[in-house]
This record gives sequence, C-alpha cells and structure tokens, in this order.
Amino acid sequence: MESAGSPISPARADYVRGLAFAAAGMILISPDALLIRLVQDAGFWELNFYRSLFMGVSLSLVLALFYRRRTVAVWRAIGWLGVLAGGLMGISNLAFVAAIQNTTTADALVLISTMPLFAAVLARVLIGERLALRTWIAIFVAIGGIAVIFANAMGSGGWVGNLFALAAAALQGLNLVALRRAGARDMAPTVALAGLLAAGVALPFAEPATITARDLGVLALLGGLVLPLSLAIFIRGARYVSAAEVALMALLETVLGPFWVWLALGEVPAPLALMGGAVVVAAIAANAGLAIARRPQGAPAAVP
Repeated sequence: MESAGSPISPARADYVRGLAFAAAGMILISPDALLIRLVQDAGFWELNFYRSLFMGVSLSLVLALFYRRRTVAVWRAIGWLGVLAGGLMGISNLAFVAAIQNTTTADALVLISTMPLFAAVLARVLIGERLALRTWIAIFVAIGGIAVIFANAMGSGGWVGNLFALAAAALQGLNLVALRRAGARDMAPTVALAGLLAAGVALPFAEPATITARDLGVLALLGGLVLPLSLAIFIRGARYVSAAEVALMALLETVLGPFWVWLALGEVPAPLALMGGAVVVAAIAANAGLAIARRPQGAPAAVP
C-alpha cells in the first residue's frame, strides 16, 4: 500500500490527470447549449457552418503556432483512426445542434448523456476493454438519475430532437473508443478536423452572407474559443482513462448545461430534474474517487 509520505507514481499521476482533463473539458463546454440558444436569426445550416468553421480554423492556427515545423507531421500522425474520430465528432456536432434546436435543453443533454452506455458497450465489443464492477455500477446509477430527469421531461414532446440527441450520443461513444484505440498519439488535430469536415458538410446548404453581426459574434465565441479549448482538453483526458470513465465525466454537461440556460434565459429546472442531476453527479464523483483510490501503485497508465 502506498504510504502517506511516498511520492505518487507516474502511472497514477497520469490517471488523475486524465480524470481532471476530462472533467475540465466538460465544464468548459457546458455553456454550448446556451450559446446556441443565444443565436437568434441564423438558420440551422448557417449556425453549423460558422460554429464548425470557427472551431476548425482557430484550432488549426493554434496547432500551427504550437508545433511550428512539426505541424504537418502531427497531422499525419493521427492516422486513419484520427480521421475516423474527426468525422464522428463532426457529425455528432451537427446532431447536437439539431437536438438543441428541436427539443428542450434538458431533454437533449439527458439523452446525449447516455454516451457512457454506448461507450462502455462499444469499447467492450470493439477493443475488448474490460470494465471494473464499480464502473458498471456507476453507469447504471447515473442512468437511473438520467431516467428521473427524462421522466420529468417526457411530456414536452420534441421527438425529432430526441432522436438527434441519441444519434449524437452514439457517435460520441464510438468516437471515444476510436481515441482509446489510437493510443498515445497526440489527437488534438482531430478536433480541428471535425470542425472543418462539419463546415464542409454544412456549406452547400447554408447562406453564410445572411448572418447578422450579433449572431456571428456569438458563434465566433462558441466555435473559436469554447469548443476547441474544451474538446482538446477532453481528448487529453481520453488518453489516460477508460472510455467508460471519461464518458461518465461528460455527464457534467448534463447538469451544468441546463443550469446556464436557467441562469441566462430563465428556463427553470423542475425538482425532479434537480434530483436526477444530483444522482448523476454522485455517481461520477464516487466512481472517480474509487478508481483513484483503488488503482495499484505502479500500475501502467491506460495508454503507454
């Protein structure tokens, strides 16, 4: 057993860092739904075009400034798995916007929060990743909390948006598995690639010149700063912890997203929604705490 005065092992430090990155990424991205709602005049394709374009271009410039002469090599190093992850992320971003626009914020984020189940099952089937019992328990407890929130929102309708939210959850779950399979490679370019691909999909259907200056400013903030920063940090976390554990961290957005919408737009969460959110947060905290406490000293990191 690790003594109180002994230094933390590199493997455990990486694991704790992975959990922290995953949580920080989801906290930073949590105002995403609010910023989408603040876009007043842009249509679906215009919103997606600028949101995705700003994300892709801004992160590409940051990568170029950071890596300088190694930029091309870093992009090439992501391989086919990086291209797959970027495509999955790009399509899921389109589905996310469709969900936010066609159902309530709570409904959309609740359904997208089924991502841990998708990620756990896909990781087990596709890459043979074993899941600890505590993770399975945490997943089912979290799903119980999500079910409480969903039951409260059942009467609000919006089945089209709900279907888009489920699609986004499945795509993000598969994206997490692809990132895990990629190993220790720097996958930050996949976020930029996701933005550029999504912008390319949206452009033929969009009328970019019709957007107002106000909406353009909101989308510049969202796509140029919030999304690239949060997703890049989230990907860092995915390198060091299991797909199910990092997906559980994504449930933070389920709790915080409706809170920001309530704070800015007055959409008040129902008591049952708050109760379900508390269950979700408890499941995340318990799983992360037990994972860190029970990880043996000297155990290898999730990614070599």
